[in-house]
Amino acid sequence: MTSKLYLSAALSTALLLSACGEPDVETLEPAPVVAEDGTPVFDEATLPHAQLPGTVVPRGYRIDMRINPDEDSFTGSVEIDVDVLDPVDSFFIHAKDMEITEATLASGAQVIDLRADNVPLDLAPSGLARLSSDDTLPRGDGTLRLSYTTPFNTSLNSAYKVTRKTDEGEDNYIVTQMEPVGAREAFPGFDEPKFKVPFTLSITSPADDVVYCNTPLASQSEAEDGWIRHEFQTTRPLPTYLIAFGVGPYDVVDFGDIPPNAVRKRPLAQRGFTAKGSGEQIRYGLAGTEPILTALETYFGTEYPYEKLDIIAAPDYAFGAMENPGAIVYREYLMLLDEDAPLNQKRAYNGVHSHELAHQWFGNLVTPVWWEDIWLNEAFATWMGNKGTAIAYPDGNYDRNTLRAALNTMNTDSLASTRSVREPLERTENVMDQFDGITYRKGGGVLSMFESFVGEEAFRDGVRLHMERYEDDVATADDFFQSIADGSKNPDVVPAMKSFVDQPGVPLVSAELTCDPEFNNGSAKLTQSRYAPLGSAIQQGQSWQIPVCLAFGAEGERRKECTLLTERTGEVELGTCADWATLNADGAGYYRFTLDSTSWQNLFDNIDELNTAEVLTVQDSLTAAFRAGEVEPNIYLAGMESFAGHPEYDVASKAGDLLGFMYDELPEAREDLGELITDMYADRY
Repeated sequence: MTSKLYLSAALSTALLLSACGEPDVETLEPAPVVAEDGTPVFDEATLPHAQLPGTVVPRGYRIDMRINPDEDSFTGSVEIDVDVLDPVDSFFIHAKDMEITEATLASGAQVIDLRADNVPLDLAPSGLARLSSDDTLPRGDGTLRLSYTTPFNTSLNSAYKVTRKTDEGEDNYIVTQMEPVGAREAFPGFDEPKFKVPFTLSITSPADDVVYCNTPLASQSEAEDGWIRHEFQTTRPLPTYLIAFGVGPYDVVDFGDIPPNAVRKRPLAQRGFTAKGSGEQIRYGLAGTEPILTALETYFGTEYPYEKLDIIAAPDYAFGAMENPGAIVYREYLMLLDEDAPLNQKRAYNGVHSHELAHQWFGNLVTPVWWEDIWLNEAFATWMGNKGTAIAYPDGNYDRNTLRAALNTMNTDSLASTRSVREPLERTENVMDQFDGITYRKGGGVLSMFESFVGEEAFRDGVRLHMERYEDDVATADDFFQSIADGSKNPDVVPAMKSFVDQPGVPLVSAELTCDPEFNNGSAKLTQSRYAPLGSAIQQGQSWQIPVCLAFGAEGERRKECTLLTERTGEVELGTCADWATLNADGAGYYRFTLDSTSWQNLFDNIDELNTAEVLTVQDSLTAAFRAGEVEPNIYLAGMESFAGHPEYDVASKAGDLLGFMYDELPEAREDLGELITDMYADRY
């Protein structure tokens, strides 16, 4: 699910932990208990509040729905091919706010009637139903058949209805948003990412409505009441959260085929869907797809994985966009624009579009096992989305987006209350807490750091290996780390990456630059700690495995030396005395640094030797070090003055922002600060 960061949404995630010595949840299948009046009784302690026990697992779905957007609910029937792994007399599925009217399990020639009981939401807020039988369900394969009625969601989640006022009255549209746990309100099933199986959807709707799904239409026929039955092709294996469909009076823009390229040998059908009357406004967004898609296909070395590419501008949408395979949904602001649109809208379109297209490989083709690793889905798409736009539009400065986002998130990550990137999830209803700046921005910054550490091509080889190993399957973040290690032939990345995602906070690297003038030999003595501003409750004691790269000047040349700082202290031999040095070459590292006063001043005096990404990290580190009491005020102000004269707007404008906190925290110095800022910026303005 993406682009929530572009449009300020927040969400969170993780893994069920069993207490040591307690029975595994798989042994806790309760026999159904019915009160004297026939109502079901549930033992809250035995309910699966995170992952299902796994005694019954799906192998494929056939879902048949009857949908009229003018109504408030819809009906459906689901056939789920399942494996019963252990003989049980009851098991849990996911279903929320719906009535299951019929339930059976066909096993061989036997059809077993099942009782369907919804677990009260005060006991299982995420939505559970228990299916039980008077007899023990036999081990083996079977087909679970469920009929149900469910209302359209009223909170822009699951399958929901949007009403648009028109001159003629009202138009009603059905849109879906299944991530993270919305599918259980649209159809009963096993609503977890690890259950990745094929789906076949059929939707019967009024004849005047347009219907779309993840896959191309296989056939359509007239139903007995004059409605139209739409049968869609079977999907590749997908988790429930990626299922998408829509019904309503949509405008459909057939944009033709995206032509083959060096990677994709087949043409790719592309269409746009909008609310009625807005079709022409999506043409700009459709036209911008090919450059980004080609860039991504080239990077992954494999073609776009799905049969078609429909772009849906939803009439109303809670987030920025959602990466459903073959049916990507966007907020209208991001897709309904033209050549005359503001530059920031065009850049938002490019960024979000690239993010969603990157998900087609990472997240869709290879999916996380459980929500604790959704951070990797979103972090990778954030990082890869920025890379895709940078490849497609090399003059657009999109390559800075990952860095700027990571620097902004360091402020949150500097709080004592921050969280780890990878966090356990003990109750599914808390899953939305995972989708925040730590997930997207810190995660993206960490990936960028390790790409720089192993090298761009070596990291890409690891990504390609991961896609090959887990195509149409699920994988953990640890699986990804190992793929990067194997593809890059650098085993050090596994513990190093884990050190950044499994603990909170920002590392601070302090350097003491030494020089022996007699032998023209220099080094940098490094010390790591957890960054903490003055007055913070953060306790020290953490350490990371930090890829530290120094860019420095010596004898009129720019040089670079790197080390993996695995202990609290370390040293980098420079081979010469450095005239100046920054501790974050190319701005790739997710850490802050500080220097002694002389080294800071030498760096300011040579600021033109740094690229823009490096200057941005120097700015952030200088201000952070000043807030931590590591830098003298005169050195801090000297740095701000140096940045104010920088030719890059990103750098010069940020210098003013960084002085802002002094204005707020030192009210007695406002007059002097005003004079300083005037002196710094007068010539420029």
